[in-house]
Amino acid sequence: MTNGEVITGRIEQRILNEIGELVMSYQNFEKALELAKLCQYYTTVGGKNVNTIEKAQEMFGYTFSKQNFQFYKQVGYLSFFGNEFYGIVKEDFSGIYTGCAIEATLQDRKDYNLPSKWLIIYDFDDGYMGYLDYNQLNEEREPPVIMAIYDGEKYVVVEKVAEDFGDFLLGIVEEQLSRQ
Repeated sequence: MTNGEVITGRIEQRILNEIGELVMSYQNFEKALELAKLCQYYTTVGGKNVNTIEKAQEMFGYTFSKQNFQFYKQVGYLSFFGNEFYGIVKEDFSGIYTGCAIEATLQDRKDYNLPSKWLIIYDFDDGYMGYLDYNQLNEEREPPVIMAIYDGEKYVVVEKVAEDFGDFLLGIVEEQLSRQ
């Protein structure tokens, strides 16, 4: 093998690895949605139409990632046995934000100066919330899931809990299923 062939081979392998990671990331998301149906008290509000999702996206002010968009399109909102994944719960965004990622995010921006590229997705309890952080998109253009808390003056990031929404959702679903 010549030096050029070795370098080309490395580049091709790196590209294949990256493609594999892209596929795995989305596969984790799809797997999580399927397995969630097996969890006790599985509840969704049903998928939302593209127009409603685009309106939500416009209100949020940023383009949703593929996983985030598909979550709204396929299930809208998801809960099971003590776990609630904020989503789009109704079509009109009328201000009642229980379980609604967009309305809760917009309200917290107004009341607590929530960073503009954070989208509420999960309540860990005791004031800790899970957010998709659209400031830190990975190669697949997916935001990580971070845990943060409002300390009365500002938001404090506690930790990055997952590389993306699919990994986060799958982890919680698998934990729940292991307890049933």
